[in-house]
Amino acid sequence: MVHHIALLKLKSSVTPEQIESMMVEIRIRLLKIPEVMNLRCGKKIDAKGNSYDVFYSMDFENLNKLHIAQDNAVWIKFKHQVLDPQVDLLTAYHYEMEPGKDVRYS
Repeated sequence: MVHHIALLKLKSSVTPEQIESMMVEIRIRLLKIPEVMNLRCGKKIDAKGNSYDVFYSMDFENLNKLHIAQDNAVWIKFKHQVLDPQVDLLTAYHYEMEPGKDVRYS
């Protein structure tokens, strides 16, 4: 099982209302992709030491399913319509969640 987490630093022009709308769009759009499991998203509640404004995370059966999801038209449209206009920096990390599993075969 692979966990994908994306941390988003938003453009300074993004309003609190747009952040709320972005969180709704993350949930609506990414849950349409069959490979996505356990989707979560949220906004920061404490600015101390946190330069990221929003996160979203999800699980995939393996890295191949993650790549399939990222090639999905829904994901690509989400990136262009929701993320690109509002995000200054997106940092993504991937973690293997099964103890003892060789990450080469995730």
